[in-house]
Amino acid sequence: MWRFAFFFGALMALPLQAATVETLYQAQVSLPDTDSQTAQTARATALQQVLVKVSGQSNIADNEVILKALENNSAYVSQLGRGSVNGQPMLDVSFDREKIRTLLTQANATFWSEQRPTILVWLIEDKSRDRTIVFDQSGNALQSPLNQAAALRGLPLLLPIGDFEDVTAISVPDLWGGFAQPIAKASSRYQPDAVMVVRVKGSGEKTQLNWQLFPDSPAAMLDGKAEPVEGRTSGPAAIQEMMNTVADNLAARYAIQLGGATEGGFAIEVANIRHVEDFFQLESLLKAMSSVAEVNATHLQGDRVRFSIRLLSNEQAFARELSMEPRLQSQPVTSLVRELPAEGSSAGAAPEGIIVPTSREGSASEPLPQLDVSATRSSVASGISQYYWNPNA
Repeated sequence: MWRFAFFFGALMALPLQAATVETLYQAQVSLPDTDSQTAQTARATALQQVLVKVSGQSNIADNEVILKALENNSAYVSQLGRGSVNGQPMLDVSFDREKIRTLLTQANATFWSEQRPTILVWLIEDKSRDRTIVFDQSGNALQSPLNQAAALRGLPLLLPIGDFEDVTAISVPDLWGGFAQPIAKASSRYQPDAVMVVRVKGSGEKTQLNWQLFPDSPAAMLDGKAEPVEGRTSGPAAIQEMMNTVADNLAARYAIQLGGATEGGFAIEVANIRHVEDFFQLESLLKAMSSVAEVNATHLQGDRVRFSIRLLSNEQAFARELSMEPRLQSQPVTSLVRELPAEGSSAGAAPEGIIVPTSREGSASEPLPQLDVSATRSSVASGISQYYWNPNA
């Protein structure tokens, strides 16, 4: 039995592009000497860094479950190495992804996947009223601490390249004044998921930052739908404090809550599933989503496949993940629907008589089998959210 559960008309306004951050489960920390206690402390520091990145919570170490894990950190380590930075001995630590996910679930914490919104940063430095834009290849001293602070939170940043198009599209007064329209127009060419404007005065102890985060795309800024988050920080740790605030804000939008699955399930229908390999790629993609607990194919007809999905988190987190996957293109129809199990049946199970691929045997280009769907037509809902599968995106 099917019934409408929610309507995501805002899907089209959510970020459509994202970057994959490959270093969420890795950390590099100082190792002043080689005794066992120092190594234990260094591993704990590395684990805390990783947990902050993966959870999106800067205060994750306040959790009692996490505190115990930090004390027994060796159970989560998958690889250790040693190196040096500027002559300083360093410990390189990689952690087990599945164990980290399990730990966060046990701690009832949040989880932020490797797919992260790309942030375009317009950085303006004020030196005695001489204000300049810091472009990507400028070699400005601010770039290194900015990139390091972003890396500690798993945030993918990019700076404008500073070519003729950039310097003619935006002026320093536009950026210093935080005028959304010209900033959005100049940012559009980079197709970021979010835009930051950072104004810097002074250095070292006298550093002062004034910043704005537009957490949506330039298109949303042009439409007047993107309200900026603003902040001020000062002192030698100003850049890291700024990035912590920005990361916490974005994590509140994108991270999912672990620790329990929603009741019932949801369904989507995807077109252009023409081959067996398409089916398995799509199924694997859905199963890998952070917000998904279980995926089952329930209907196949022509090139369309309908999936019943049980969620670990809320519907909004699921919608965001769908919107950030380029191979799934939303079709302008109605809503996702909630699937409720028929009486006497289990949630998510394919109805009797429905055949779905069970292996990849044979050619990857083998077409999906033609199926008899007569047993399911009575349960087809016209309001299902539809997507188009583009495996080459």
